[in-house]
Amino acid sequence: MTTGIVSLGLHLPGAPVGNDSVAEASGADPAWIQDRIGMHARHHAAPRQTATELAVAAAESALTGAAVTPDLIVVATVTPDRPVPATACFVQERLGLAGVPAFDVNAACSGFIYALSCAHGMTLAAHARTPLVIGADTFTHVVDPTDRRTAPLFGDGAGAVQLGPVPAGYGILAVELWAEGSQAMYATVPREGWFAMDGRSVSGVVMDMGPKILQAALDRAGARLDQLDRVIVHQANPRLVRRLAEHVGLGEDQVPAYGSVTGNTASASVPVALAMADRERPFRRGDLVALVAVGAGMTAGAAVLRWY
Repeated sequence: MTTGIVSLGLHLPGAPVGNDSVAEASGADPAWIQDRIGMHARHHAAPRQTATELAVAAAESALTGAAVTPDLIVVATVTPDRPVPATACFVQERLGLAGVPAFDVNAACSGFIYALSCAHGMTLAAHARTPLVIGADTFTHVVDPTDRRTAPLFGDGAGAVQLGPVPAGYGILAVELWAEGSQAMYATVPREGWFAMDGRSVSGVVMDMGPKILQAALDRAGARLDQLDRVIVHQANPRLVRRLAEHVGLGEDQVPAYGSVTGNTASASVPVALAMADRERPFRRGDLVALVAVGAGMTAGAAVLRWY
């Protein structure tokens, strides 16, 4: 037996927030938001709503369809409820999983793949068998709503995957991770202040490292790009997702884009998109699926899975 995804869940808070609402606060033209970044809606957490609340809702959604109970909880987030303790501990308590090990991972938009790698590694070391991996962020809480460059981009949400034993040859085949601290200031939230980003530099890293990290994971899995059924990319924005897909030679049917209705949900982006892809067109047994993300740090991660 190996480890694979046995169920999926997601949660997007509140009603969709349209471009008119974002434009009213930021001063951006609604048409410019649609044309330039391809977004027309996103979800915003309430002012006092926490990453824990979103994570628990996504986890409960995933656990509804699971035949296993989590024996480990890993939460990827850059907007924890508080610096200490880990958000995962609050999630553990809310889910009624007393005694189950729980910890957080911070690798920004690559965080979910980092968390997936941690959980998978712990199954290989026999420290866990059925980890619950969650990506959750209330990133709009650290974005200046009056900044026309960043406010239209982001939304809030959470996605969760329940892992469990699957037959050999299925499940997680390979994970590849990368980081480059010399690029740390390309995207950052200072100790005091709002999120700031050098969009041109970030896009450059995405276009450079996205294909490289995907190919590295494929090589580790012994698979080829042309064998992939679907590639779930971090939903930074729909325009960038399309550019990346074209750059590596993949079609729109292989690289779905959901950022137009979710915005960039940071650590939640990959699992939310994965769950949405499965709802839209359910994965079939044997499908070869890749996950790819580039985030602040700068960080990057890719995983290759054979669906079961």
